[in-house]
Amino acid sequence: MYKFIGLAMMGIFAMMVIPGNFDSASGEPNFYGAATIQKLDAMGNEVFAQTVHNKLTNTGEDFILDQTFQDTVESVADNISIGAICVSQATIPADPEAHTAAAFDTANTLDDQDVCEEDTTVTTSGSIATIGGLIFASGADNVDNGDTIATIGICQNDVTDDNAFASCAGEGILFAIVDVSDTTLASGETVNITYTFDITSASS
Repeated sequence: MYKFIGLAMMGIFAMMVIPGNFDSASGEPNFYGAATIQKLDAMGNEVFAQTVHNKLTNTGEDFILDQTFQDTVESVADNISIGAICVSQATIPADPEAHTAAAFDTANTLDDQDVCEEDTTVTTSGSIATIGGLIFASGADNVDNGDTIATIGICQNDVTDDNAFASCAGEGILFAIVDVSDTTLASGETVNITYTFDITSASS
């Protein structure tokens, strides 16, 4: 009997440590996204790293359906598909699933800077899409010295520019939002952010 109890506990432990998103009713894994934020000091040394699962927004879910299915909604061009990461100092809202790009921008007091960076060559392999890593720098680039990053938004790319830009709503939708630990950047410090979206189906 103890053997079976031990095996059951090992199964519970495996579910705790393996990243995933399980439906509470069926127990089947759902696809999910996650952002990894890596803080580097002025010398390029890692001082902090964290990986956090996202909350896919309602607009993000609609975007997937509209892009995939023939539903009278025209799919967007590749150069304005999902491929940008935006940073914000605002805390994640109480209902992140209903959050919009406009609300993300309104709450973001970092919007005098180019708070969004885009990846024009998002990689897709093995049912996983990867945006980045994208570098966000303190100072005159993405955030001011002493600014804090608390939330990450995943947005559409800029239709006119292949570099940094200032707002998520100005380019399109907020696909997903990620609540990360508050990360303050001093002069010369940077963060490297990578977003992965996994639609791998469960093996039969």
